[in-house]
Formats: sequence, structure tokens, C-alpha cells
Amino acid sequence: MCDKENKQRLTPDAAVPKMCFVDLDGTLLSVSSEKLFLKRLLKKRILSLRGLLRFLLSYVLHPLRTLREGKGWNRTYLMDISPETAETEAGKLAEELVRNRLHNRTVESIREFSEAGSKIVILSASLLYIAGVVGEELSVDMIFASIPEIINGRFSGNLTELRPWGKSKAVLMKQICEKEGISLESCIAVGDSWADRFIMKQCGAAIAVYPDGRLRKLAERKGWKIIKGSHIRWA
Repeated sequence: MCDKENKQRLTPDAAVPKMCFVDLDGTLLSVSSEKLFLKRLLKKRILSLRGLLRFLLSYVLHPLRTLREGKGWNRTYLMDISPETAETEAGKLAEELVRNRLHNRTVESIREFSEAGSKIVILSASLLYIAGVVGEELSVDMIFASIPEIINGRFSGNLTELRPWGKSKAVLMKQICEKEGISLESCIAVGDSWADRFIMKQCGAAIAVYPDGRLRKLAERKGWKIIKGSHIRWA
């Protein structure tokens, strides 16, 4: 059924989850933050044509890696940009996204969980430079995102740690729960895409935010809550 007055709580009869794992792009934000970052760098001529061509060529040369790891593995566009410039521009973009591109219903939901005692954890494949600022603005408890590798003061085009995407996001989630001494069953996952199914299926509860076709069908089959527009629908 639908929450027509938009006031019904997400967990009226259930125990408050110990942790709420939430995706960034498409879930907390209505856009792909790193795509906008790439466009910003091009528009401001911080990213050169050579850098853009190298970035695109990497996909052509490594199609299997893209299939296996998703498009987000490729950070070669950063190689000609100083870390200081990238962090500054990403921070400015993140502040704009918080002002203009938040999914307000998702934000309301995680604040509800936070007020009830849940720890809020952002798991995002986007750059930490972006996810970190968004997370700080929303006062979340933990932020895990893609960290670009820096060698001799320059970006290498690779990442330093596990990229929180797909199955890797689920691995990271398990590590966090083990460190905190809590079970996955006591947690809730919030995501928007098919790649988020790995964390959503392992938690005790899940919320699908404007889900894509396959995730929507899975949410309906699992009985997960679905955020669509200003309402929450119980599948």
C-alpha cells in the first residue's frame, strides 16, 4: 500500500536496524556524481582532450575488465590532473549536489533510522572526494568510496583499495559488520541499481530507491520497500 500522507515510519513494527548501508548515486543523489564530475572537468578545461581520449581508449583496450568490474574501474581521466585540483573541484561539485540533487525521500528515511539509533554508512563506487563531502553534509557515520592511487604526487589511474561496487561492496559490508560485531541480518541496505542487489539480499531488510527494472522486480518478489516519488510502497 502507499503512504499517502508521507508520514508512516519505515519500521513501525520491526526492530531498528543496527546499520543502514546506503548507496550514493541514484539513491541518495538523483544523478551519477562522477559523470557530472567528468563533465565539469571538461567544461572548465581542466581535463585535456588527450586525457579524455586516453580515458575512452582504456575501455576499448580492456572490455573484459569493464564487463567484470563495471565502468567505474577506469580512473585514467585523473592522470593529468593534480590531486589538489581534483579534490577542490570534486568538493565544489559535491556541495552543489547536496543543494540541488538529493533524493529527499531517501534522506528523510536515513535520518529516521539515524534518529532511531542506526549507524548510517555510505557505500559508493564514486570518488571519496565527492562521497566524503556529501556524507559530511548529511552527518552520516561512515563513508566508504573509491580512493584514487597517488604515486609521486600524481594520480596513477588506479585505486588504492577495494572499490565499493557490486560483489565488492558486499565484501566490504561484511568486513564492516564483523568489525562492529553485528550481524548482516540486523542491518538494512538501500540501493537503486541491479548491482546493489548483492548488499540488499544479504541484509535483514532492504529499500529500493527508484529501482531499475530488474531490481524493481526483485524488490517486489522479496517484499522490500520501494521508494518512488514522495511515497514508500510496500511491495
